Amino acid sequence: MSSNARQARFSQRSFEQAVTWFVALQSQDCDAARRAEFQRWLDKHASHPLAYTEAEKLWANLDPLKSGELPDLQAARRAGPQKVSVRTGLSVLLAAALAAGWWLDYRAAPVGYITSVGQRQSISLADGSSIELNAVSRLSVKLSWCRREITLLEGEALFNAAHETLRPFTVQANGLQIRDIGTRFTVRSRADAVRVAVLEGEVSLKPEHDWLGQPLTAGHSRQLDGNKQLQAIETSDADNEAGWVDGRLAFEHTPLAEVVAELERHHPVRFVFADPALARQTLSGSFDIADLQPFLRAVETMLPVRAVRKKQTIVISGRR
Repeated sequence: MSSNARQARFSQRSFEQAVTWFVALQSQDCDAARRAEFQRWLDKHASHPLAYTEAEKLWANLDPLKSGELPDLQAARRAGPQKVSVRTGLSVLLAAALAAGWWLDYRAAPVGYITSVGQRQSISLADGSSIELNAVSRLSVKLSWCRREITLLEGEALFNAAHETLRPFTVQANGLQIRDIGTRFTVRSRADAVRVAVLEGEVSLKPEHDWLGQPLTAGHSRQLDGNKQLQAIETSDADNEAGWVDGRLAFEHTPLAEVVAELERHHPVRFVFADPALARQTLSGSFDIADLQPFLRAVETMLPVRAVRKKQTIVISGRR
């Protein structure tokens, strides 16, 4: 094909003719005269080779089905060359495309991602979406013709979903389905709860035993508790919710037990409370993820506790 032909644009009519020719050439009755006629059509206009290439590409994407028994295609192959119409050609490729969509959706294998202590990962998806995976987290991604499905198995992630009307973007996390409606949102999955915060746009939240989803809009968060019940909607701050992406942890009246659990995700240490009651003390503030020592000094300043580090263990005890 010449460079001019490659650069040419083809009309809808040219593409319909190309589809018709493609199907006609599959017929067992397609003889030399018919092929010569096809060649004359191909040479008639610079756009025709390009249109035919597009028809071939469509069929090339259906490789898993080429050995299958598609009734419309079998009928086209048995039909005489004069009996193949534009409508028949388009219906054949449409039937093949629909069948291929189901087959490729069934065959699509999930891709897994995992991070360890102190590690974060940026993931770019083929549909234009992106994921920021926090430390000590696991998820799998399944992209197919029909759906975009992510399963957050453990930990936390920030999702920036590219909106597609016909192919939903969903996140499954511990009994909760989060369906994107063109947005950015975070999901944190723990053994006893799943928390979703919407930074931009809107999502739909649907516990696994519910029929309908419930909307959650930007600036709000909601939690699914250990009994699989959605709790009340709360307001949230986008900068604080996604602060870990930029290496910052923000807390607001957060129990100390949750604070140290978060720090254990980013540092190879273990916190121990000398008195279990200390774990219920609350803390507010913003801290650098990478530097643990300023946090320990801040805790001793803000709360009536002492933090003593012994190798990889940090003991939190009451101040005497």
